Amino acid sequence: LKPDELALVLGVEVPDLYEPQYNAAPTKSLPTITSSESDKISFFSWGLMAQWSNNRTMSPKFFNLPMDSVINKASYRKKLATHRCVIPMDGFYLWKQVAKKQQVPHYFFYPDKKVFSVAGLWEEGEDGVHSFIMITRPANSQISDFQEDMPAIMDASSTRRWLESNDQEELQELLNLESKEEFISHTVGPKIRDIEGNDVSFLKPAPPADQHGNYTLFT
Repeated sequence: LKPDELALVLGVEVPDLYEPQYNAAPTKSLPTITSSESDKISFFSWGLMAQWSNNRTMSPKFFNLPMDSVINKASYRKKLATHRCVIPMDGFYLWKQVAKKQQVPHYFFYPDKKVFSVAGLWEEGEDGVHSFIMITRPANSQISDFQEDMPAIMDASSTRRWLESNDQEELQELLNLESKEEFISHTVGPKIRDIEGNDVSFLKPAPPADQHGNYTLFT
């Protein structure tokens, strides 16, 4: 996202050090908006740092949190009241399994490239490092061919309500709220495996290719 898009659509102050991300990945420091400072962009690391410090295995459960856990586990319900955040974006990647050892990356976005966000929870570690975990919900019919869950996506209006509401029932309803607009998608190049890379070419359509760059017949 460009800084003026964030400021206009989500009503936040964007710092000068902000740069668009084309290959956001777990462990990276990413722009977030918190319920305690909903008028500004902060930079938090993707993944719960407190859990990493005790377990260096890169488990998805440190990056993505199922909606049921948010609602049913007391520790997360407490964070839901005080430590909500969103991660603003205009698209995301999913990998499709096409063979036992082969996946093809796809880029998903709305037809008008509109801004949306994904709900999350954040924490501050003992060392003062801030981190977040992204909330997921069961995949809809469009995403279910790729995986069983999907990001808890919110439009600009729902984003504001998620950040500002103090009503637990409303917050849970927002996590369940699905957009009626479908995403469009295309395959992208396998270089997105390089999490250090970050340029607009990551978003460009590319023929389906495996991790070694060999073209396939799968779509």
